[in-house]
Amino acid sequence: MNIYDLSDYQLYKLKSLDPNLSSDWPEVLQSILPELDRESVASIYNHILVPRGIYLDADRNLAHRHPITLREVMASTHVQEPDLLALVTNMSNIIASRSTYYDASKLADEIEAIFRCLDNLNIQNEYENIKNIRVAFLYDLAQWLDTVELKVSSGLRKLDSSIVKSYLKEVFIKQKIQGQDFRQWDSTDLDFQDLTDVPAFIRNEGKSRKFFVVEGQDYWFLVGNSDVSGKNPYSFRRFLHEETSGSEKYTYLTHVVIKKNEMQNSEYLSSVAYAMSRFYTLDLGTPDTLLSFIKEIKSLESKYLKPLLKERLEQTGASTDAVVNERMLNYEKQVSILILQKLPRIQATLHNKVDQGYLFYHLDKLIKQMIESVHDFRLQPLVSNINSSGILLIKLMALRKLLTKSYGFILSQDLSIEERTDVMTTPLLKVQEKINATKVSMKELRDLKENLNNYSQVKNNGSFWEKIALGRKPNYTLKDINKEKLLLKKDFFTSIVRMAKIQEQGMVYVELECDEMIDRNYRHYALADGKLGITRLPRILQLPEDPRKLKIESISQIVNYNVFEANPLWDPLSNRYITHKELAIT
Repeated sequence: MNIYDLSDYQLYKLKSLDPNLSSDWPEVLQSILPELDRESVASIYNHILVPRGIYLDADRNLAHRHPITLREVMASTHVQEPDLLALVTNMSNIIASRSTYYDASKLADEIEAIFRCLDNLNIQNEYENIKNIRVAFLYDLAQWLDTVELKVSSGLRKLDSSIVKSYLKEVFIKQKIQGQDFRQWDSTDLDFQDLTDVPAFIRNEGKSRKFFVVEGQDYWFLVGNSDVSGKNPYSFRRFLHEETSGSEKYTYLTHVVIKKNEMQNSEYLSSVAYAMSRFYTLDLGTPDTLLSFIKEIKSLESKYLKPLLKERLEQTGASTDAVVNERMLNYEKQVSILILQKLPRIQATLHNKVDQGYLFYHLDKLIKQMIESVHDFRLQPLVSNINSSGILLIKLMALRKLLTKSYGFILSQDLSIEERTDVMTTPLLKVQEKINATKVSMKELRDLKENLNNYSQVKNNGSFWEKIALGRKPNYTLKDINKEKLLLKKDFFTSIVRMAKIQEQGMVYVELECDEMIDRNYRHYALADGKLGITRLPRILQLPEDPRKLKIESISQIVNYNVFEANPLWDPLSNRYITHKELAIT
């Protein structure tokens, strides 16, 4: 059995693993790994298990490492920023508490305040330290929860300490740690739900109500869409809250919890059904045009895009690289044609922030699903090291980040589409101008080098009369030319780094802003492209960390490449796409 043959639900279970947050990870692996071939197991081990701290011990048994603690992180770093140190003190005060009981609402206020302040810190030189502190605190918090009983208001859902601690660990903390790799499934994905054990009445509710499901070890957590774009739907405070209104104390819920071990209890299922009737969803009052558009793009992604990543890599005689490159290119074209190119039209019909937020929320969720699909595609042993699959992943992550950073500006009605497009695509134009200027300078250096070579050739091998006509020796050396060439490369590299720091719209430094490392030898900058900067996937600058390895001509080809040119071909010798027009010339 190959990774191809795993169901979406099995991939979900694998991607949801974290041995430090739930104890059922050996059972999950035992239910999946024995059926897979050796290459697939190795891929899952390297790409999923090892990053989550699961490894083979000396006896070839799976074990897991305990995460580094907050105290250990602080002992190994030299943090001096007062605001960051103050937040670390607040973290330490929570996990150092030895109280038998702790109020859940108080805990929610404390930890949400810590993360709000942590997210607002603008200390770029402390980025790695902040990331390590965040993760260490979350794992410490999970361990601390095992030592304390939470005081909880049971409310309509009959919450107790066990339920709340499970949500905190398996949803809130896991989502904070895993980031965009955190998995859940959409209530409208009925094919996926058929693979699960979720009760039938919940699946039926998913046809009319929009929510998503996170499966824990002992519970299913049903999470309603956030009513404010940019707000974390997994918020711990939001989970605890039950909103009441009216004289009859009518209750609205954003989360519902289902106990797995109560599926045969009709009285319990009746209470869950009642809780579902109080489930608040985001769709009320949304224009039909917008609802239809969201439904359409989700259907198109499921019908045309996802199958491109699920199909087997057929052996057609071409190399695997060529097959994957063609598949990635087709995917990129289809994303633009089926979804992105329709955005300017629909955004022009939205004149209030609620509807704009609704569009952004569902577009963001759809792009996240695409990212997950590409991640799963890259689990295949033949695919993971092919550059084009990594570049597609980077493009999707960068598009998501561009939308997050700029959706208010992109959807604003204060400026025309043309004006907003100009702002969003300014970084691309600036990079193209810088490339052209650098190419001119590089050509001048090549001309100087050619003059020097010609002089040396005539001086050493020319005739008497050629030497007489040679003229004066150039007042520069090959070493001077190479030095100047390196300075040009460093200047180009530095200009891109500087631009990414000051450009508010239209550019993303992927490794920093998306927290994703595809290749440690390169850094990636994404440049918004198309109308409003979003009707095409971003163009990617892949810059080597060593500027000496930077190739201006290759970067120029990537930045200026038109994905919609007819039937480009992959040239393995030059490691780039070539068109039929180029082929005819050669």
